[in-house]
Amino acid sequence: EVYLLRIAFRNLFRRRGRTFVIAGILAFAVLFFLFMESLMMGMMDMTFGNVIDFETPHIEIAKKEFLEADNEDALTSDRVFVPDRQMLDSIRGSDGYLAMTTVLDFPGVFFGGGYDYPVQVRGIDADSFSSVFKNEEYLVEGDFVAAGQLGIVIGDQLAELLDLGLGDDYELRFFNQAGATLTLQGTIRGIVAIPHPEMSRNTVLVCRERTTEAWGFDSDTATQVMVRLDDRDKAASQAAYLGEQLDNGEFTVRSYREAARFLVSLETWGMIETYFILALFLLVGAIGIVSAVVLAAIERVREIGMMKAMGLKEGEIVRVFLWESAGIGAIGGAIGCTLGAAAVLAFKTYGIDFAAFFDLGALGVPMAGHVYGAWNTASFVWIFLFVVVIAVVASIIPAYWAARKDPVDAIQHR
Repeated sequence: EVYLLRIAFRNLFRRRGRTFVIAGILAFAVLFFLFMESLMMGMMDMTFGNVIDFETPHIEIAKKEFLEADNEDALTSDRVFVPDRQMLDSIRGSDGYLAMTTVLDFPGVFFGGGYDYPVQVRGIDADSFSSVFKNEEYLVEGDFVAAGQLGIVIGDQLAELLDLGLGDDYELRFFNQAGATLTLQGTIRGIVAIPHPEMSRNTVLVCRERTTEAWGFDSDTATQVMVRLDDRDKAASQAAYLGEQLDNGEFTVRSYREAARFLVSLETWGMIETYFILALFLLVGAIGIVSAVVLAAIERVREIGMMKAMGLKEGEIVRVFLWESAGIGAIGGAIGCTLGAAAVLAFKTYGIDFAAFFDLGALGVPMAGHVYGAWNTASFVWIFLFVVVIAVVASIIPAYWAARKDPVDAIQHR
C-alpha cells in the first residue's frame, strides 16, 4: 500500500495546474459553507436571543383562546386568567428556573404627537418584569415603568416615527368585546433602544395594574406567564414538563422556538439554501475530478499497461487513482478550512453591520446592529472529511475504466 501511495503522490503533482484548479473549486465550496454556516448560526443566535430578551422568554404559558386569537382582536375575558398556586409552584419546580413575570397583552391605538398609530400594549408587573426581560437595560432616556404610575415606556423607533420625547402626553385607546372605548392617559416616562426593531416600533410598556383597572379585571389578571430559565437549551423539555403539570386542556405551554415559528422556518430555509449552494460547488468539483481522472488515464495509458504487466492488479491500480483523488480533496479541504477559519475568526471578532446594507427589521427579523459569526469546530472536521469522500466517490467509475485497460493494448497505446 505504501508503494501505491508513493505512485499516487507522484502523479498528484505531475499536473500541478490541473490539481490546484480542481482543489481550488473544492476549497471555495468549503470556504463558502463555513462562512455561511457561521453567518446563519450568528444571525439565529442573535434573533432568538432578542426574542427571549424582549418578546417571549424561554417559556410562555397562556390560554389557548389567547394564542389562537388574531393580534388585532379585542381582549375578552375568556383569554385572560389569574395564575393559581399550583401553576406557580409547578413553574418554580421546573429545571433551570430563574424567574417569572406576568403580562397583559392587547392591541390598542396610540395617540401622541398629533398622530395615531396601532400598537401592542404590554401591561407589565413592574416588580418582576426586569428579572425576565432586558428592556430596562436598554433605557436611553428617562425612567422605566414604575408600579402604580401611568407613564409609559416606548421604543426609540416609535419615538422617532411620531416625533415624541420624554414628558410628551399620550393617550391609549382600546376596545372591549362590547365595542366600548377604553382609554389610558399620561406622559412618556422612558425611551428604550432595544435591538428588536418590530417591538421598538410597535410595542408600548405600561404598568399592569393600570391596564387591569381600565379593563375592570382583577389586579393579578394576565394573558401570559413568562418564564426565564438558566439555559435556553432546556426550554423545550421544561415546556413539555409544565405542559404535563398543567394538563387540563385550558392552557398552552410553549417554548420560545414554538412562539417564533417564522424564525424557525427562516433558520431551516437558510440552512437548506446554504447546503444547496454547497452541493452545486461540490458538483462542479466532482465533475472536475472525473475529468482529471479520465485525462490522467488517457495520458498514462502506457504507464497503466506497464503496471499491469509488472503484476499490479486492477484493484491496486484503482486504489492509485482513488488515492490521487483523495489527495485533491484533501488539498482543497485543507485550503478551504484554512481560509474558512480565518474568515470565521474575523467575522466572529469584528462582525458585520447589516444595517449598512438593508433593514432587517422591515423584513420582520428581530435583529439590529452588528451580527457576529459563530465558531463550530465540528463543521470544520466534517466538511473536510465530506470533501475528501466526495472526491473519492467521484473518481470510482473513471478509475475502474482506466484500470480495465488490456495491458498489451495499453502498452501499444491502442
